[in-house]
Amino acid sequence: MKINALALDRSYLQLMKLVCIVLIFAFVLPSLMLYIGFVSAANTTDFSQTINAGSLSVDIVDADGTTVGSPSVSFSSMTFSFDKASTTGTFGAAAQKVRLSNPTGTATWSVTVAATSGATATWSDGGSNTFDFNDPAFADDGGDTDTKGGRLAVDPSGGTIAGVNGCSTTNVSAGSSSAFSEGATNSITLFSASSGAATYCRWDLTGVSLTQSIPAQQAGATYTLNMTLTAS
Repeated sequence: MKINALALDRSYLQLMKLVCIVLIFAFVLPSLMLYIGFVSAANTTDFSQTINAGSLSVDIVDADGTTVGSPSVSFSSMTFSFDKASTTGTFGAAAQKVRLSNPTGTATWSVTVAATSGATATWSDGGSNTFDFNDPAFADDGGDTDTKGGRLAVDPSGGTIAGVNGCSTTNVSAGSSSAFSEGATNSITLFSASSGAATYCRWDLTGVSLTQSIPAQQAGATYTLNMTLTAS
């Protein structure tokens, strides 16, 4: 029996090639891919930035958007009268705008105004002279806890709402006319946003009409009443 040495050598060579290919796929290629992966991952990174939502807030700002240090509203002056009378004022002048800031993803909010000292507060000259802001009988003394007449009416309905930096005013509306009444209406809504309003935005309110009923024979003096705005 003759053995073809050349054919045997060729078969052996082909077998060795096959073994080499198998070894490459089994060991060398995975190692190479792993190395390439390490090299590729070493020169890339993911930056991460978190921006947390803020909280609703309300402020009084000037025409430039700067907080007003000591905001105030001046009512029309009047002369002492033996009869009941009324004075008027405007809350939210161009230099003292009511600004609501909503740095959240929640669309709904409201801004209300109420007496800082609560429902039993009164206008006061700092001494013994006072009159009411929430008597249900307006300038007369009605069925509340004090013996003073006087009532403050607030009408935001004719005011102007403006979005800051292009914020839409869609679904942002002014409140309706109302008057304070002890125990019944202790706060009044100035403006509010309903579902669908823009989020992460700010709005300014100006031109809220105020009318204060004054009791007859109210002593001549300068009276003040401190009020607080609340955003919720």
